[in-house]
Amino acid sequence: MTPRLAIVLAWSAPWLVGSFSPIALLTANPLTKGTSKRPIKSVLCAVGGGNTNTWRSAISNPAEKPDAIDAVRDLCTSTPCRSPDVSQGEKGLAFLFVSQKYADSIPDIVETAHEILGEDTTLLSVVGGGVVGGGVESDDPTVPAMSLLCGVLPSSAGVEVFMFGPDEAPPPASSKAWKAIGRNQDVPSYIVFADPWSPIQKILDGLDSCGVNGAVVAGGISVPTFGDEGPTVAINGKAYPRGTAVGVGLSGTVGLQAVVAQGCRAVGPAFGVTEADGNMIVELEGKPATEILSTITTNYLSDEDTALVETSGLLCGLAAPGMSSVTDGDYLVRQIMGFRVPAIMIGAEVRQGDILRFHVRDATAARGDMQNMIGRAKTERMFTGSENAGVPLAALQVSCVARGRALFGSPNFDLESVKNLLGVQEPDHAAVGGFFANGEIGPVGIAGVGINAKQTHMHGFTTVAATICDFRSADSTPSSTDTRTSDMRGEDDLSAWE
Repeated sequence: MTPRLAIVLAWSAPWLVGSFSPIALLTANPLTKGTSKRPIKSVLCAVGGGNTNTWRSAISNPAEKPDAIDAVRDLCTSTPCRSPDVSQGEKGLAFLFVSQKYADSIPDIVETAHEILGEDTTLLSVVGGGVVGGGVESDDPTVPAMSLLCGVLPSSAGVEVFMFGPDEAPPPASSKAWKAIGRNQDVPSYIVFADPWSPIQKILDGLDSCGVNGAVVAGGISVPTFGDEGPTVAINGKAYPRGTAVGVGLSGTVGLQAVVAQGCRAVGPAFGVTEADGNMIVELEGKPATEILSTITTNYLSDEDTALVETSGLLCGLAAPGMSSVTDGDYLVRQIMGFRVPAIMIGAEVRQGDILRFHVRDATAARGDMQNMIGRAKTERMFTGSENAGVPLAALQVSCVARGRALFGSPNFDLESVKNLLGVQEPDHAAVGGFFANGEIGPVGIAGVGINAKQTHMHGFTTVAATICDFRSADSTPSSTDTRTSDMRGEDDLSAWE
């Protein structure tokens, strides 16, 4: 390998896919109140507009409770949130984010959390390379930490969890089974947590076809510890084996607004892929791909760019499929995995006709894109009209493991930006929870504002901010407001899985 090619390589954790079958289940469990002498770092989001619903975000303190079970018990009992009034059809919803340091104990952790939160609150859990909660980004994977985001949804909301486990592959996106999951919703919303070995792209393709006019999908890929084949995702009190994806669908008068902020900056011109083979880019504009790469590193990199490449490697950006015109923020950034001269191997399938542009990781560009996307989302909500803008309840933050202090040099930049989406009078009261992921799931740009849906993609080096919103001011009524078990095969398409 030539020295110039060697400097473009960077560490990567490729997304692997397996063959798995869907199994669906759903339970809802009530949030229970508790007290503890240990102060847990938490924030309360009080929703305005006359809505009495509240959401809470909290993070554990490993210095005082290093044991995993003690930590999750203290976290759940010390994070009060108004219990759902099941007699009025209310539902509890909670997300538990667990750092790698506690990964070995994930089955016991989720079982304990489920016991405490109760049967009327639906709980989704995931292992990350760090966690976000209580106004803090804990982005060091060696630190034992957990965070909890929990709250109450109105009776007019539909809540449905689903799981794809290690037996069969999902059906094609054209299957009627996906429409059965969508329950005739115009634009349903889904939060998805998956491990790196799940068939996540097939699942995302299917979820995008669930709604009458698409879907809004957000989430991320778990971060297993090196060499660990144990579970990293869970529903309620059960952790599921390697190769699983779990999710929750929100419908009725509750849904998501998703914002994706990039973390990289383009260098050099865009190129058309003229020959490709799987994940190998063989030719760009009729020339050997490695020759084009050498031209980029020789003629287009500034001294600052070269320093960034030597630190983090050169990256490839593929234009998102279906874009009529491509701007800087429309690329899906992927790692360069290696070379088979004249081909460049990247962490994604490449097709002839794709548009490619090389990128570098850049903190200044990442800050600017985050601020721009948050500003755009708030402006779009302002001009959308109250019937479609919704009332923000809480937000999930899914950030690439390469962001946080590793990119910005200090913690909480992304978190402080995500807080602004909730529009509360005091940002410290914004309920934001999440994790640092192996890959981020979301649209290109913004989706869900003004009921617009966009195709869902796997991202790298981004932050996905998914705001849970209450649209009860809208004229639409839910097609279903039950918390239920999803029949993933559908009622009239039982052969779809074959």
